[in-house]
Amino acid sequence: MITTCWLILFLPLGAALLSALFKSKPRLAGWISTLTLFACFLLSVSLLLQFPVLKEFHPHVMESSINWMNLSNLRLEIGIYLDGVSLLMLLIVTGVGTLIFLYSTAYMEHEEGYGRYFASLSLFAFSMLGIVLANNLIQIFIFWELVGLSSYLLIGFWFHKPEASTAAKKAFLTTRVGDVGMMIGILMLFGFLASAGHATFNFTQVRDSLASAAIPPVWMTAIGVLIFLGVAGKSAQMPLHVWLPDAMEGPTPVSALIHAATMVAAGVFLLVRLFFLFSASAQTLQMIAWTGIITAFIPATIAFVQNDIKKILAYSTLSQLGYMVMALGLGSPEAGMFHLATHAFFKALLFLGSGSLIHAMHTQDIFEMGREGGLIKKMPVTSLTFLIGTIALMGIPMTSGFFSKEAILATAADGHPILFYMAMITVFFTAFYMSRLCVVVFLPGGGKHGHAHESPWPMTVPLMILAVLSLIGGYLPIKELLPHAEHIEHGPHWLAAASLGMIAAGFVLAFIILGTPSVGTGFKTEKKSTKTNPVPTEGVPHFLRFLPENKYFFDDFYDWLIRTVQQNLAKISDAFERNVVVEAGINGTARLTRDFGDLLRRLQTGVVQFYALVFSLGVTVLVYLLILAGKI
Repeated sequence: MITTCWLILFLPLGAALLSALFKSKPRLAGWISTLTLFACFLLSVSLLLQFPVLKEFHPHVMESSINWMNLSNLRLEIGIYLDGVSLLMLLIVTGVGTLIFLYSTAYMEHEEGYGRYFASLSLFAFSMLGIVLANNLIQIFIFWELVGLSSYLLIGFWFHKPEASTAAKKAFLTTRVGDVGMMIGILMLFGFLASAGHATFNFTQVRDSLASAAIPPVWMTAIGVLIFLGVAGKSAQMPLHVWLPDAMEGPTPVSALIHAATMVAAGVFLLVRLFFLFSASAQTLQMIAWTGIITAFIPATIAFVQNDIKKILAYSTLSQLGYMVMALGLGSPEAGMFHLATHAFFKALLFLGSGSLIHAMHTQDIFEMGREGGLIKKMPVTSLTFLIGTIALMGIPMTSGFFSKEAILATAADGHPILFYMAMITVFFTAFYMSRLCVVVFLPGGGKHGHAHESPWPMTVPLMILAVLSLIGGYLPIKELLPHAEHIEHGPHWLAAASLGMIAAGFVLAFIILGTPSVGTGFKTEKKSTKTNPVPTEGVPHFLRFLPENKYFFDDFYDWLIRTVQQNLAKISDAFERNVVVEAGINGTARLTRDFGDLLRRLQTGVVQFYALVFSLGVTVLVYLLILAGKI
């Protein structure tokens, strides 16, 4: 099994190298990458068939490591850590990833840089698999940074577009902020463990050593918060969420990969993997829970006013990630991982479905799509599967999203009333903005354009598979792979009824406000209109849409912080360096040395009589001083 894990890890790296080499036959790169990841999926399935945890609710761990280097009494290693959580992530990354790779072969068919795209995509998969299988903090941090690099390459794939280039840099730099905190937290943890005689980064050894290390509670909280900063960066938790909506500038399959199967899942996975560390401080868990619910709540309101289909789904991802993080903060990593798995199905489906719509109509604006008219007839597979993904995201009973979201809501309902009410309101928000999207896009419109057509099979087959998983995902033996899955709470009947009521209210409100695709957003008047199809203005109070329309001014604040505060600090630093360090310190020392040398040079006249005079004066002064001191 360990050999299989090593194969799963390094096969995508080989595919990335091969894809980069096939410049003369770039189309071959796509199939090499796709088939390689599919082979990794088959190997992951073989691990699942061998894994005994399916029949027993207990964590079963297989671990192996190779010595990397020895530094004094510290042994750095590269290893494999396989348990139910990592096996579940292997299946998600390789399974959903294979469908996204297959989809990309058709979606990116006519793009330049096809080979570069698949090389970056395979590097991304390799990086994520490295995080999933890592057995120590150093290894996971290395792959953590590699995920950031590969996401930078993919988001900025169309680097000739200023928006894509800016979005790539924004994603890279924003996540680095969290990663710095994560690195400091890891080093602080190692420092405390080493001082207690446990110099290790290995997960198992760190967990076993925490009790004997006796780390003071305040420092335990600080370590947890710092490492959580890395999670907040990768999983786009507020206030480090601003990079994720802009990441939509990359190709749509990249958006699906980032939002469903890889990058944003990395943070939640790390929370689960190091839950023993975070749970050592109640204050850390409380902070995580509140960060999660705020991230679930606020982006859901921003999704109201978006007209770009990918932006709506991006803010939806932020909201769903908030649910997962809140569940972990409330002490239920099983519920968080369960929702991560089901979310991968329906969110990948929604992003790939949006890509199919964009591919057919060459626009991301939902109102432009709505004017096409008759999309359900023209693109039946895309339309039906997108609607299935929508009801799964809403959490309609019996879909995959229903089971995992109910587990999270039940956890919040158990003694956390404020968090629970905010989570329930977010259910209503989710139903509203997704109903708004579907009503605008899929209800019969004016039929202005007639060029929409169904996408080719490499794009529709993944949609159909993901649609099936979105429907039946809750019935798959996902929970059996999670330790202590019996602790996943099943809410009372009233909870399911209340959730369904919120969903129905959101749908009805969206339908009433919108009516037909020719009606305004209800929160933001559509600016694009035609003479034959005018867009009326909906009278919604300005204060209700002011903050969401401006994204709560997070981007403006960071822009001000960089342009004003950082630039002024840079000017002060520059002035200090030029005037104090360079002018006074370096040049001043040089001038002082030169002037002192000039003074000494004037004393070197070359006249013997002058030297004798100076010597005599010196002896006279010395004798006089000795007499005054009483030495003579």
